[in-house]
Amino acid sequence: MKTPSNDNETPPEVQALCDPETGTCALPGAAPKTAGPGAEGPLGEVLYVGDPMCSWCWGASPGLRQLEAEADRRGIPFRILVGGLRPGGGDAWTERFRGFLRHHWEEIAARTGQPFSTRFLDRAAFNYDTEPACRAFLVMRGMLAETPGPATRAYEVFAAIQQKFYAEGQDPTVASFYESLCAARSLDFGVFLERFSQAAAKRATANEFQEVRALGVSGFPTVLFRGSAGLAVLASGFATGTSLVEALVRTAKQARVEP
Repeated sequence: MKTPSNDNETPPEVQALCDPETGTCALPGAAPKTAGPGAEGPLGEVLYVGDPMCSWCWGASPGLRQLEAEADRRGIPFRILVGGLRPGGGDAWTERFRGFLRHHWEEIAARTGQPFSTRFLDRAAFNYDTEPACRAFLVMRGMLAETPGPATRAYEVFAAIQQKFYAEGQDPTVASFYESLCAARSLDFGVFLERFSQAAAKRATANEFQEVRALGVSGFPTVLFRGSAGLAVLASGFATGTSLVEALVRTAKQARVEP
């Protein structure tokens, strides 16, 4: 991705975090790779790679919902993979960092129309660690897979985490954040808590981060189409629903998997 220039206002530690031109939140230290043949997988599968605490992923949410609906209509599986934007966090919660985030969120809200509340930035302390939110999604995704229901429930959970963080200003790094999300989907919160705290869940989350990097993804949101010929990039960074659907239709025709 293109790194924003240093205007002496953006803290050095976050300069490569998000790019307003491409609508991408970059993985620190990750170099983009060109997707192509060699990535084995089932024929005709959409892979959305993101992070519940990636601001551009929340900005792109309406378009991604539109893409998921189109994939569902065509009978093409739509999978969500979490890539771990900032696992472990570690950025000092300084006035400069909060100011950068405030400006960035307001910018995305203006461009996409998605709701952002900046009152979260008034907290005296916070570690912007995205691993717990990714792990919580993996646990809830697994619990949903154990019960009957539409496949689209997984994205509903992903978006609900984003809504509660960005629009409602609540903390997704604590387990209690997920109690209402479980209740809304008739998931046992006690089971969620047990699984969320297990070392197995942490390993599974770390493994998914590695899977994402093995796919060559260097920033979020990224949308891929995986078929017998390998991977095709439908979008890297923010994209509208119309452009995402057009990319899927075009790629599906090339792969000959349309109904």
